[in-house]
Amino acid sequence: MTERIKTQIAFSFHSRKKIVSDFDGGRLSTEGGLLPLRQFDQGCGFTRGLTGCLLERRAADQVDHGLSEMLRQRVYQIVAGYEDANDADRLRHDPVLQLVADRKVGEALSSQPTLSRWENHIQSRELLRIVEGMVQQFVRRCRKQVTRRGENLLDVDSTDDPTHGQQAFSFFNDAYDQHMYHPLLVTERHTGYLLLARLRPGTVGSGHGIVPSLLRLVRLLRSTFPKVRIRLRADAGFAIPQLYEFCEYFGIEYAIGFPAHVNLKLRTAKLQERVERRYRRTGESQRRHSSFGHRAHSWKRRRRICVKAEHNAGGPNLRLVVTNLGGRAEDVFTFYNDRGECENRIEELKNGFAGDRLSCHRFKANAFRLLLHACAYNLVTLFRLVLPTELRSLQIEALRLRLFKLAARVRTTARCIRIHFATGWPFQTLFRKVARAAGG
Repeated sequence: MTERIKTQIAFSFHSRKKIVSDFDGGRLSTEGGLLPLRQFDQGCGFTRGLTGCLLERRAADQVDHGLSEMLRQRVYQIVAGYEDANDADRLRHDPVLQLVADRKVGEALSSQPTLSRWENHIQSRELLRIVEGMVQQFVRRCRKQVTRRGENLLDVDSTDDPTHGQQAFSFFNDAYDQHMYHPLLVTERHTGYLLLARLRPGTVGSGHGIVPSLLRLVRLLRSTFPKVRIRLRADAGFAIPQLYEFCEYFGIEYAIGFPAHVNLKLRTAKLQERVERRYRRTGESQRRHSSFGHRAHSWKRRRRICVKAEHNAGGPNLRLVVTNLGGRAEDVFTFYNDRGECENRIEELKNGFAGDRLSCHRFKANAFRLLLHACAYNLVTLFRLVLPTELRSLQIEALRLRLFKLAARVRTTARCIRIHFATGWPFQTLFRKVARAAGG
């Protein structure tokens, strides 16, 4: 009784009775909403499949936390908003996280040192296998949608990942004016699925390593969808001849931003002058499209350059795209401009899933961390496809608020594990619909 009094916390603001609180409520969690996601994961085999990409190098008699458990622990903690391995020490006794990691309730999950040792002993071949595993998960889960749609639309981009400390291969990038990593990312436009996440040193250009990375990806997609066309979009940072030749060799339709060099500005000068004259005459924003054939010195053939010339209150604006698409130049730019959606996906990966939280010293460990965050992002992306319509467009922050962050009390009985949610929770009907859609 004395010990209980010591742990009580009293509050005196209520006018009728005093309030006394303690931490003796039993096995409670704020992550009860992860259960439908874990049920969906079980049905589609997402984390189970990715566990097969990892190598177990520990002696069997010394293993307390298996690879599948550690992978799920990290992925579901990221989904719940706990991006640091340090969070594991505070959460290893959370009963719901123990359940989704397939750990016995009451048995502690991996500690931060255990997870850090795992991350720092990852090998290059495991990183490659995880990337291929993510593509295979996309193929299995989205096969019907891709076949019905008749295309895979790849949006290629890179992003800055600021670094702080002594991370290996963290260098100063003049273009971004900071020390950073420079990850390469490829998303599938129609689903938002992240097909490729490759960590690169901070000084490399946007197009560095894009062809060998795409080679593995395209081969996997072609082997499964031989009759489905592949289209690709990228900004001017990827305007390199090797990428054009790669796309043409594999029959990929592409639209890639192109820098406005001096000779191209001369070729488009008359169009830009006409747009400017019309703007000065009408006072209204003007835009015109055109296209022409062009062959740079380093090219083996002529390619089509589409032009968008604009003039408004901000002055002239010239945009170029190199492409092998036919049709009107205006339609090519409509197709190209839609690639801005991939920036929203990258923003969600970085901000919602903390994909830029790469604080390990070793480069491979940080590359693995990027893939762990990508796995969490992709699991939720696939989960969205089965959600009720009103939830499919929600970002991860909104999903956490309306679904994942759900208070729960966990009781273990002789027959089952009982999860008790709050009686007054306002989204009960929606939660039941989600649980049914997830296979629960």
